[in-house]
Amino acid sequence: MAKSYYLNAENLTLLPKDVAIPSYDRNQINTSILHIGVSNFHRSHQAYYVHELIDKYKELNYGICGVDLLESDRKIYSVLKDQDGLFTLYTKENNGAHKAKIIGSIVEYFYGPENPLAVIEKMANPNIEIISLTIAEDGYHLKEITGEFDINHPAVTEDIKNPFSPKTVFGYLTQSFKLRKLRNLPGCTILSCDNIKSNGDTMRQSLYNYVSKTEPDLLDWIKANTSFPNTMVDRITPITNSADIQTLKEDFFIDDQWPVVCEAFSQWVIEDKFIHSRPVWDKVGVQYTDNITPFENMKLRLLNASHTILGILGTLHGYKTVYETSKDEDFMLFLKKFLDNEVTPTLTDSDKERIESYKKNLIFRFRNPHINDQLFRICQESSAKIPLFVLPTINHQLANDKNVKSAAFIIAAWAKYNDGVDDNDHPYDIIDTKSGTLIRTAALSIQNPLKFIEIKSIFDDLSTKEDFVTHYLEALSLLRENTVKSSIQMWNVS
Repeated sequence: MAKSYYLNAENLTLLPKDVAIPSYDRNQINTSILHIGVSNFHRSHQAYYVHELIDKYKELNYGICGVDLLESDRKIYSVLKDQDGLFTLYTKENNGAHKAKIIGSIVEYFYGPENPLAVIEKMANPNIEIISLTIAEDGYHLKEITGEFDINHPAVTEDIKNPFSPKTVFGYLTQSFKLRKLRNLPGCTILSCDNIKSNGDTMRQSLYNYVSKTEPDLLDWIKANTSFPNTMVDRITPITNSADIQTLKEDFFIDDQWPVVCEAFSQWVIEDKFIHSRPVWDKVGVQYTDNITPFENMKLRLLNASHTILGILGTLHGYKTVYETSKDEDFMLFLKKFLDNEVTPTLTDSDKERIESYKKNLIFRFRNPHINDQLFRICQESSAKIPLFVLPTINHQLANDKNVKSAAFIIAAWAKYNDGVDDNDHPYDIIDTKSGTLIRTAALSIQNPLKFIEIKSIFDDLSTKEDFVTHYLEALSLLRENTVKSSIQMWNVS
């Protein structure tokens, strides 16, 4: 094997010509974006778009300062610090075309647990005009049923006790805005890039809630000096595995400790509500809009719901990846019926042609054999995902006296999923902050079938909805007595 080169600024020019490297001088970039949560998705999506803008148009005022706040982020922080903020974007298309591109848009990096005051100071810097977020659904500390901010969440109450050593994004934002106000500095735009409905509105109300309880005198300043655009983000980005790291060494001679693998497709839609001048991201494919709702409803109820469904059904059968599950015609027929008969009628603000095109492209994306998207990743924190991705469809359909048969099967399959054993008697881990409740109520539902959907913090009053309960009980009985594949087959023809 030919020599591979450790990825850092010094070795960039040593990489092969088929590896795209930054064409710009990273030392000349001004940092105006601070991003919290330097996840694989952030690197495949927002950092990619920013890189493209700098690379193609030499817009040097959009550099990113990455910030991680969790103890579990120490590894990625260490890796990117060692690599001068550089990483490989490894794009895999359905036809087997694989491309490696070095992304250089992250030019600064802070780690909150190491020095929280330094992070607060950086967030308060007037050069930072955008603070963006990928903190995942559970990072918002929302109550499942109401979607309201949970001021009594343990992490939040800890921040209230220790305001200068915060753990949550709300604690950091509050202290940084307090400094901006005291120093008579301008505010900034808070740009959520998470899979939460009305993510900007949700972030705004949550922060207002936190500030009203902790720094009430700051609230009016925040209202006057910040904005919270809603966004829709989309790019399938699986967990990086050792095989991808090795392939980059062998095929592209890149020694990258934590590259990012993703599909070729990418979409970013943003409401045009910026405190400062709007970034010219539209030059590289970002779409600005006055109404995000049609875009986010399609994404959450079609793509994210489909991912969650395939994760649950595939895991029960014994599959390991989205690709495997998407090639199973029984599962895909079920999914198609759900999307066509129950989800599509809820998308009243999108035209039929756009919806049908989106669904068709969705299946194509799932069936990319080169994206090794693990089902265990998809199933993590399902208790935060089901209320966001599936329950809105159920509630809409019930409110309009419409079909919820497939949706009831999905919830029944989730109950069985929480038994923790697939149809081959192989156990799997249930990774969820509510795992104790889920596992216990799933077990109790063997004797009392309604027990699982009586978890009010997730389902509210769903167990009282007769139309749903009838289908749910039938599905759960079927699943308890048969394999998920046999149950799907019977459900598809019933």
